[in-house]
Amino acid sequence: MGIQGLCDPGLLEVCRMERLYFILNPVAGTGRGAKYFPQLRTILEAKGVDFGFVRSEHPGHAVELTRQAVAAGEKRIIAVGGDGTVNEVASALYGTGAVMGILPLGTGNDLARTLGLPTDPLEALDVVLTGQVRPMDAGMANDCFFINAAGYGFDVDVLQRVEKYKKRLNGMLPYLLGIVEALFHLRRLRFTLKRPEGVMEATGFILVAGNGQYLGGGMNATPQADLFDGLLDVCLVKDMPAHKFLPAIVRFVKGAHLDLAEVDYFKVRELELSCPAGGPLDLDGELKSQPPVIFRALPGAIPVLLRG
Repeated sequence: MGIQGLCDPGLLEVCRMERLYFILNPVAGTGRGAKYFPQLRTILEAKGVDFGFVRSEHPGHAVELTRQAVAAGEKRIIAVGGDGTVNEVASALYGTGAVMGILPLGTGNDLARTLGLPTDPLEALDVVLTGQVRPMDAGMANDCFFINAAGYGFDVDVLQRVEKYKKRLNGMLPYLLGIVEALFHLRRLRFTLKRPEGVMEATGFILVAGNGQYLGGGMNATPQADLFDGLLDVCLVKDMPAHKFLPAIVRFVKGAHLDLAEVDYFKVRELELSCPAGGPLDLDGELKSQPPVIFRALPGAIPVLLRG
């Protein structure tokens, strides 16, 4: 269902619910949130829903706004934007008991894809209004919170290039160009992984600790990840001849890479990563922290609104 006809209040049936508080990132999805939110407000007003909203003004602002909302007594906070906005809202909600809803109006929407949330604005609002609450896992990388995925290596190289292209291009094209350019500057990294089963050393291209299944705008890096199992899924793509890497990345994007001899895949509650090359981690699309890093699962960390 498209945005057409969005102002017809008969399209939604609102069950008994608490007040909603929306935190809108107006620049997410190249302005998609700002474009559609006024029409969503019309629906909410027509249905008599008790709600408030505020706009974030800069990176990190949604964290502050969420904390202020919780301190003011808000119990249901709705993140309106992409994965970065969801990360900021969720990180501030962790430990408060407040419920998070998601209107995935960003570009990548990787967490929403794993959750099966619709990207159509009206359908997404319907989930917020009529959905059921379920405690969802999150993760920590040292002292940095993440809700979807933590990556190191190739995906960081892609992300750094994507940011350059996003300044002048829209949609998924920046992600595709970022992947292509990163392939031409491929780095081999030396990983040391410590977990209860022992220590592993390997040369590889990328390591992902996934709470969700996707990162980087749709790369299905950890296809067996379950947001409700209390574990992180770890995927390590190890060294291989150059001619095999591009086909491997194609399979990696599609989630068809787990049977490759060069891929190690396992689930953990905690994992320590060291890499002498250094450099930042990709945490929900933002570059934060760096190895050595301890990844930890946070079971049931965030109550989230999902389809009933």
